[in-house]
Formats: sequence, structure tokens, C-alpha cells
Amino acid sequence: MRWSGRQTRICPLLHLLAVMTCLLVGTAQALVESVGANGINAHIAHRQGLTGEGIGIAMLSAGNARASHEAFAAGASERAVINHDFTGQGLRANSHDTQVAGIVVAQGGPDCPACLGVAPGARLHSARILDGGMSPLTLDRALHELIVNQGCRIVVTGVQIPGSAVTPDGSSIWSAIYDYYAEHYDVFFANAAGNSETSVTVFGDAFNGITTGGLALDGQGRHRVVGSISNSGPTPDGRRKPELTAPAHRLMIPNAAGDSAWSAAGSTRGETSFAAPHTAGAAAVLMQRAAQTDTPYDDKSLTIKAVLVNTADPNVLDKSSEPTDPNTVLWHPERGYGRLDVGRATALLDAGRVRPGRTLEQDSGWAYETLGFYEHHQYAVAARKNQRLVLTVTWHRRLLRRSAASYVEEAPRFNLRLEVKSPDGQVLFSEYDPDNNLRKAALTLPQDGVYHIDIRNRVFQKDRDYALAFELFS
Repeated sequence: MRWSGRQTRICPLLHLLAVMTCLLVGTAQALVESVGANGINAHIAHRQGLTGEGIGIAMLSAGNARASHEAFAAGASERAVINHDFTGQGLRANSHDTQVAGIVVAQGGPDCPACLGVAPGARLHSARILDGGMSPLTLDRALHELIVNQGCRIVVTGVQIPGSAVTPDGSSIWSAIYDYYAEHYDVFFANAAGNSETSVTVFGDAFNGITTGGLALDGQGRHRVVGSISNSGPTPDGRRKPELTAPAHRLMIPNAAGDSAWSAAGSTRGETSFAAPHTAGAAAVLMQRAAQTDTPYDDKSLTIKAVLVNTADPNVLDKSSEPTDPNTVLWHPERGYGRLDVGRATALLDAGRVRPGRTLEQDSGWAYETLGFYEHHQYAVAARKNQRLVLTVTWHRRLLRRSAASYVEEAPRFNLRLEVKSPDGQVLFSEYDPDNNLRKAALTLPQDGVYHIDIRNRVFQKDRDYALAFELFS
């Protein structure tokens, strides 16, 4: 499959993700809630001193954040936001991009000192990449500068391309560029599911990142209901996107009206440009934690993806506020695998690396390994009857770059079979899917004993990496 940059501009059809800004009500500090127990549980990591410190995040959008805002004062002379322009038209601060940046790196302010972003210790590079339209060359130039020269490990995007302009099936030049940078430079892409379309939109259809839908508050003040305009899956080519959901309703965040301006943004519609930065911040927190250990591969984008998807909370209501059957429905078109849970993800990363070919006595862990030509890895997990095993395996799609706007997908596409077998050899789960590059299983175990997790490379591609994460619950 090939992508060409000839369709270089999408001008009037590319638009910002929808945003609603509400009036400030009382002393509500809803950003506190979105990172707290009623949201993504990032407060658990914050209490451990994990704030994303040392991690660079790129934000690509139609404008820039207001870097002079009090929310971004990281020190006496340091800012948490650094602005870039790749359009040649100059910097342009707007409220949408200031709000998105605030969700990730807000430091609080005099009127809202506890309004901290998901990763307030990280540094966010706010990049303007379009001026009415966007070209693949501009996108490539921005990514190269921010990743290669500025050292960003995470990318979050504040724009979508409507399905009427580009079919969101992973075959466009836009998704090819994202997947190439994710795989080639080991970058974590936090993509929005998009708004008000019949399926996830570009860039949410990319294979190698995590796509996030938007959550609204329920009647008890919990971010638990899928927003009415949050795009549902699967993609037109049948892939399970989005993977996660995150808060997108009534977030107390900075805006561009002034250096001390804050507002409650996001509505019950669940605008996904406010959800995706929660996932970006979560990745930064985990990468900081990885940097504090001597364990190899715990900072890999695949490891972070496997851990975040495995620890998602499926107890989410659909757009009609009806249960999504979390005990029987693993992936749901509206909620994905569930709500982002940073506290649980941090604990899983801390559980440590496991290796194939040995019996594991621990209740959780992750793996990062390389498979050769038709190679087979087996993990053995000691468990008890009626325990719940949750398991995720993921890998990258690989593309060959011919130019900044031309890519060819590796053929045949690298693909893995995942099987889980009981102690007596019964196959409890088996999946081989040529389209999806993520497998997840959730099983109630039928007996005491050692369960075997088999991962097989089903194609002749070799020396390809994958990540695994698992948890056992009593």
C-alpha cells in the first residue's frame, strides 16, 4: 500500500475539533476532578512525585497556547509551554490550544492553585501546523523538528480531518506519517477520536497510537458517560478504535483571554480534543516513572500503550447513559476498552518486567520482547480458580519512507496470534486478526494451576518488537 503527498492541501475541509466554553460557576475546580478519583486517578501518581518531569510533549494544532498564562509559569523565568510556528504566518494564541495545553501541563494559579494538569512537570511544545489548510510536508517538518531536535516523546493533536475529506481507514498519508514516526522514533501518539462523525476521524485512525473518546459527567459527578459527539468505532476497515475514553466535560482550565483567565470548558457532548491530552499526560507520567528505574524497555511507547489499555476501567456508560456490560463486552464501540486510569497504570508499570519461558508467580507485570521469523514465545502464569486475568498485547505497523510525503507499508503486515490455555490445555482465548495490531483478553479462570500465554509470529517478518501487559484479580 502506498501513500503519496500529491493531495497536498485539504484547506477548507480540515477543521478544529469542536469546543464549548462554559461560564465559570462558583469555585468549581473541575480539572482537579478530571485528574482525581472521579476522573483518571492521576492524583495517585502525583502523590508519588510523578508529574511528567523531564518529558517533552508536542501539541500539533491550528494555533498556539498562550505561553505567558499564569498556568504555565513553571518557575521564576521558565515556562511550561514553548511555542513554534510551522506555517510561516507567525504564532497565534487561541483559547482552544491554551485549554488543551492546560489539561496536560497547567501549574494552577492564584484563584485555582489545585488546578494542575495531568503532567504538570512536563514541557509542552505547542506547534502551529496549519493556516486554513495543511500539507504532508508541513506535518513532516513539524514532527521532525519536535521529535528529533526538541526531543519530544509524546504527540497530541488538536485537529481532525473530516471523513468527507479523507476516509479514516488508516490508508491516508496523514495516518502513514503518524505511524512512521511512532514506529521509527518510538514516539507515543495520543490521538483524539474526533467529533460529530459516524466513525473515528483522521488522526484517530492511525494504527500505532492510542485513540481516546470523550467522557461527560454522570449524576454523581463522575466522568463516566460517553459524550454525545464523541466518535464511535470501529474504523471503516474494521479496527477497534477508540481504545480509551477520558474526561471532556466541565474542566477548569486556562484560556487565551488573558494571562490569568480561566474558564470551565467542555460539555456533555464530550469534545475529544479535551480527552486526548489526558492520555498524553498519562504517558508522560509513566515515562517519568520509567526514567527512575534501571529496568530496560519500560519507557517504550509500546510498553506504555499496553499498560494503559490493560488498566482501562470498563465501567463506563454509553451515550444514552446505559451500561456497556463491562463484564461481558471487552471492547465497546463508544467507550473502547474503558476509562483511562493512571493510578492503576502506574502500579502495573511498577510491577516490573516479565520474561517468556518461565513460570510467573506475580499478579501483574509487563513484557517487551522481539520475535524472529515465525518465532513463538510462551508465558506461564500461576493462578487460582475464579481469578480474573486481563491481558494486552500490542505492536507497531511498520512503513518504509520514500520521501516526506510518500510511504509504503511493510508487506506482509506483521501480525501476532494470541492464545491463552488452561492448565489442562483447553484454549480459553484465541485471536488472529490481520487488521488490528492490539489484542486484549479478559477471562475468569476455571481452575487452579499454571496458565500458558502463547504469542506467535504468523508472518515471515523478523526482529519485530511487541509489548505485553497482564493483571490477575481475585
